[in-house]
Amino acid sequence: MSSSEDKPRLYLCSGGKWAAGVDGLDYVEPTITDDEDISVFLQYANGLEDPPEVYVDVYVSGEGDGASTSNTINEEPMYLDTESQIQQSHETSYRADFGYGLSDSYPEVVPETQQDQQQEVQEEEDEDENERRKFFGCAEDEAHVLNMGLSDEEDEENEEDEENEEDEENEEGVEPSRLRPGLDDYFGIPPLIPTPDFSTEDSEGVPYRRSQRLSIGKVFDTKEKLILEVGMKFIEEQFEYKTKKSCTKRYEIACSRDHCKWSMKAKAYGGGGMFMVTDLVDVHKCSRTQLNPNPRQANQRLLGNFFKTKFRNSRRVLTPKDMAEDFREQYGVTIPYATARRARWKAITLIRGSQAESFTRLPMYLYNLERANPGTITSIRTDSSGRFAECFVALGVAIHTFLQNLRPVLIIDVAHLKGEYLGTMFLVVAMDGNNNIVPFALGVGRSETADEWTWFLNKLKTCIGEPRGLVFMSDRAASINAAITAIFPNAHHALCCRHLVMNVRSRAPRIKKFKTPYWRACKAYTTRVFDRMMNLLQAVVPEGAQLMQEVGVERWSRAHFPGQRFNIMTSNSAESINALSKCARKLPIVGLMEYFRGFQQEWYFIRRRKGGLENINILVLQELNHQLTEWAQKKIHKRIVKSATWTAHGIGYDKWEVRDYGYNAEVDMQHRNCTCLKWQVSGLPCGHAITVAKRLGKNDVFYLVTQPYYMAELYKATYHGVIRPVGPAETWHYPQNPIPTVHPPLIIKRPVGRPKGNKRRPSRGESRSHQKCPRCEEYGHISSQCPWIPSSARGSSQLEPIGTVDLN
Repeated sequence: MSSSEDKPRLYLCSGGKWAAGVDGLDYVEPTITDDEDISVFLQYANGLEDPPEVYVDVYVSGEGDGASTSNTINEEPMYLDTESQIQQSHETSYRADFGYGLSDSYPEVVPETQQDQQQEVQEEEDEDENERRKFFGCAEDEAHVLNMGLSDEEDEENEEDEENEEDEENEEGVEPSRLRPGLDDYFGIPPLIPTPDFSTEDSEGVPYRRSQRLSIGKVFDTKEKLILEVGMKFIEEQFEYKTKKSCTKRYEIACSRDHCKWSMKAKAYGGGGMFMVTDLVDVHKCSRTQLNPNPRQANQRLLGNFFKTKFRNSRRVLTPKDMAEDFREQYGVTIPYATARRARWKAITLIRGSQAESFTRLPMYLYNLERANPGTITSIRTDSSGRFAECFVALGVAIHTFLQNLRPVLIIDVAHLKGEYLGTMFLVVAMDGNNNIVPFALGVGRSETADEWTWFLNKLKTCIGEPRGLVFMSDRAASINAAITAIFPNAHHALCCRHLVMNVRSRAPRIKKFKTPYWRACKAYTTRVFDRMMNLLQAVVPEGAQLMQEVGVERWSRAHFPGQRFNIMTSNSAESINALSKCARKLPIVGLMEYFRGFQQEWYFIRRRKGGLENINILVLQELNHQLTEWAQKKIHKRIVKSATWTAHGIGYDKWEVRDYGYNAEVDMQHRNCTCLKWQVSGLPCGHAITVAKRLGKNDVFYLVTQPYYMAELYKATYHGVIRPVGPAETWHYPQNPIPTVHPPLIIKRPVGRPKGNKRRPSRGESRSHQKCPRCEEYGHISSQCPWIPSSARGSSQLEPIGTVDLN
């Protein structure tokens, strides 16, 4: 390769043989420009008897104002004062050594052994002569660039080193090469430009890591922000400060160590509570050998502001131990666990607000929620003293969706809140045609009583009225049953089969072994199958079967249910929302309301995009390209696979007999019913109807769907509405007529002992899990206390047998 103009070039010669003849050097002219060329040449020179000669294009001596040039390292340099003399020296040196001058065109100097480099030589000959002259004429400027960053003392040291080197000789007797000042002694590489250290060094102070958080003239919005900024500065610099004066107009601090001049003064600026730094001595003169194991500025106020942004997501779990570990890894400061715990509550209060303040903001939040989402119905119930008792929220989009597009089944559940003021959260959800959960209404109260349920359901009735065929699904709570009977006398109240089996287990634990007949009895479409399963349960677990009869089979059995429950047998959908809000139940009441509004907004957006209703540049899911929803298609497909071997035999007048190798059924295609009752109850064609459609040569069976809730068009209409955010409190709209203030309720006395945590509380009639004996498989005792084992075998002859504990 040809030498670049921004680097000095070295020409090498040994015994009249130019280095261009050395195999492995990648250049056209006899030039060394990189480390690889140097390594190759050194290997070549080691095999020579005579030392090689080095010819340097231009090198400058630091002595005097002039420049020095030399054509070999063994010659004494000539000091030239003008640029023309430098150029003339180069002209003479080139003609003497190479046979041509700078003004002449370059002759061919490439040996015959390197004919493959002729093309590069030709390109070198075509270079502009003025550029070469400019390159050689800038020697002084080049030396100045190479010497930049070197102080006068370093220049003098370099000159002294050069003078000492001139008096020395190496082992071969060759004088060391004279390179320009500031270059490396061997390779001629300029030294690195010295950069300032991260620590600031004062002539009178001690070097330390300085934080740039404070400066004279810097203005802070509040005094609190100034104090927090000072605290973070001292945390980063590993110092402590003491407050000398603090009031509404002045704030003065100093380093807590003796004989240290670090200080800062700030004054109130303007009338808005702003503070400005007026004086700052940002130099420490105290000893750096002192340690700060527990810095006083690392308090709950500073740490709470530091960690508050990490608590925006209510589902994120950040324990005090994690906070202390994160702060230690980032700043090297150890925080006690108690401080981290107090800082955690401080951060939660800063980002979410306090429980008491949240009640005073609740009326204004609900007012702006109604403004942002038309059709929304909210209400707050207070006692005689104006203290909070209960509230109700139902978004307008959810109300319209339920009345127009959803199955008339409302699932009710409760959850216990974690706040010191609140007790119970009331939740109502529905299901769409794709079997997705649609939150409908939310309420917050003090306890799960009949009075509070009655008020809540009254507000629910103002939203939806009393639609025909309305069904409520809940557990066996007496308060819910009494409220539904009083407010919705024409509605049906179904029981959750999952809660019922947990109630049965409290009386008959052996029902756990017979879950299959229990669930078949619950989900049976015909009374024939129901009676057979109940007879089996009556034989194996008579106590459990008796409880199921006492509750009323028409409330939990699909075969005996008087209404249409659309195959919704459990309240798992409401339980799923409760599990989703597990962490949000610790929030203040406004934060809890906003959490539910936020995830409903996200759900509506995702499902609206899934239905292809969003005009955005994304890949829309192609799951609703059929006339039925995805869930309905999967349900029908399972029935198609199951009935693949069934046969249909005509009876007459659109009536068919279908043989399913078990219980044959009769299908009426005109009236859309089947003797198995699955078609009528679910609204989707049963396997018998599908077999008849296949016999008739139909390509699709979607026309056999009797309920419109499973149609894709209705699913799209369900999420056509938009849920809008309320916005931060600073942007809220305040009405002309002031809204009455709601005071927080009286604090219920906190129970003694450690909080119970997030474990689910049992419903009415349900008992907690008990220990089970692995020997007799009975509940109420362990193996060492089993009554079927002799006392001698249990290790103690004095131990009397213990009978089965009555769990009632």
